[in-house]
Amino acid sequence: MKLFVHNFMSSRFLKNVTVGYPLNLVVKQFVEKDIEFDRDNTIVMLDRIQYEALIVAAAAVNQSDRIPREKPEKWDELTDEQLRVFHHLLMNIDVIDGELICPETKTVFPIRDGIPNMLKVDAEK
Repeated sequence: MKLFVHNFMSSRFLKNVTVGYPLNLVVKQFVEKDIEFDRDNTIVMLDRIQYEALIVAAAAVNQSDRIPREKPEKWDELTDEQLRVFHHLLMNIDVIDGELICPETKTVFPIRDGIPNMLKVDAEK
């Protein structure tokens, strides 16, 4: 599961959950892949994410020191080198084994072989 995907996931479908976002991320294993950098595509992705969730994900893979704590005002004013750091976090890091945890109910959703399992039995919905 790429960190870009984590940014869009929530557990709002669970009973008694009002927000369910961002999901806490526990990473047991991840791999780094080399996905080609595209400046324009990276800026488009960054325009769509919630920065706070990216900080959560970056911390889960021990990369939070690579990005600023505050969201940059204008993505298109960043240098290619700065954008490559964000691209690396969003696209090159792939969580293979771990967990997503609902911030409200603490329900655990496993990540196995890079695939998050968000299915819950009817009693838990």
